[in-house]
Amino acid sequence: MTQGLNQMDPRGQLILSRALAASRPSLIGFLIAKGAELSGGVESPISFCNILFVGNLCAAISVGLWFGFHSIYRSVRQLNRKAIIGLVINGILAAAIASLIYGGLQYTTVTNAVLLGRFGPVLYALVGACLTQRMPNKFEWIGFSLILGGVLAIVLKQNMVNINSGDLLILSSTVVFAISSWVSQSTFSGMSNLSVVVFMRNLISSVVFSIIAVALFGPHHFTDVFSGQLWIIMSIYALIVIVLAQFLWFSALGQLDSQTVGRLTVLSPVFGVFYAFILNGERPTSIQVMALLVMMTGVLISSLSTPPKDSNKQTLVTHSEGPASVS
Repeated sequence: MTQGLNQMDPRGQLILSRALAASRPSLIGFLIAKGAELSGGVESPISFCNILFVGNLCAAISVGLWFGFHSIYRSVRQLNRKAIIGLVINGILAAAIASLIYGGLQYTTVTNAVLLGRFGPVLYALVGACLTQRMPNKFEWIGFSLILGGVLAIVLKQNMVNINSGDLLILSSTVVFAISSWVSQSTFSGMSNLSVVVFMRNLISSVVFSIIAVALFGPHHFTDVFSGQLWIIMSIYALIVIVLAQFLWFSALGQLDSQTVGRLTVLSPVFGVFYAFILNGERPTSIQVMALLVMMTGVLISSLSTPPKDSNKQTLVTHSEGPASVS
């Protein structure tokens, strides 16, 4: 897989990764709506357990089968303690992000989840400014302000100044996303073995999901895991939407500068809104369309600046996808 990625244009990798990752909220909503049909008649097979636990477990198994479990295990044993701790924290935080998004989708629209997720990279950039003492320049401030304005328009104007629980959970996921991004940046900056990162991220997330499911819902929550075609569907979902998207994303980040990443990832919310319309039948409201245009403008403006060479890698995630696109 990695050899094939190296032969692909990194810009194509980035765009394809965003197109795949942006489909996750819409696909989850679609699976929830069509769960009974896909499971052979079980009333509600698409649950927290099945979407998150099964999806990430299938993703980890796919990576292990492709690269070899023994090879990945050997690579993990060669890592230092800091990297291993970072992998564990990264997996736990990824599980927290996905859990918050799943919970938020129960009470808000997929379109809102996609657009509000853009607040995550802004928080990441602001936290980074505090930690590195490199204050954003005027282009970044203007871009961040526009993105924040789009978020406020959705949260306040659309909900008549009342923040519903779904939007609040999505916004909470952006806070965890910012923390996760900095943990990943500080831990994996020198790690070239993407198979280890992707495998451990999904394996640890699946373990966390199983613990949460048992604690909140009890062991009976796993009863319908093997219903009908669910495992087949989740395996395909995990292989394409989770694994391939993650490999494409990490591979592209290693080859492109932050300005190029910023300009190309402006397509992420566009993909997300398009999928919400096709798969979930959600027609964006005038406020959502206006917020989308404002956010896209903000991302483009914030990517106009040229960061110092030594901080170029540190700003990569600033213009990346929001938490609603990833797990």
